[in-house]
Amino acid sequence: MNPKKALILRRQQVLKDLPPLEEVARGSLIERHLRCGNPGCHCAQDEGHRAFYLAVSFSKGRTEQVTVPVALVPVVRRWIDNYKRLWAVIEEVSGINRDLLRRRWIDGGDGTPRGRK
Repeated sequence: MNPKKALILRRQQVLKDLPPLEEVARGSLIERHLRCGNPGCHCAQDEGHRAFYLAVSFSKGRTEQVTVPVALVPVVRRWIDNYKRLWAVIEEVSGINRDLLRRRWIDGGDGTPRGRK
């Protein structure tokens, strides 16, 4: 197989690894143990009530936290993993595209080949 076709085929294979975009979330899943303040509650002596949050940092130091019910923790973990996979795929495709550009093996957007053959 010629090198150009190999790069294009590799790019197509990488794109097959894209996660479903409706299942993507940026952020970190944080687990906290909170005390409710009730002196008779088990949390006064034990490690506290478990609470989960999806934390996302934005520019200018702003942070957003969304409470995550325990039943949805696996879903949120999958969404965060999908976000990481999405960026890994984007980086790999971008590298392949840079290689195609470096070798001038791209078309001009109108279907006509440009550069070296």
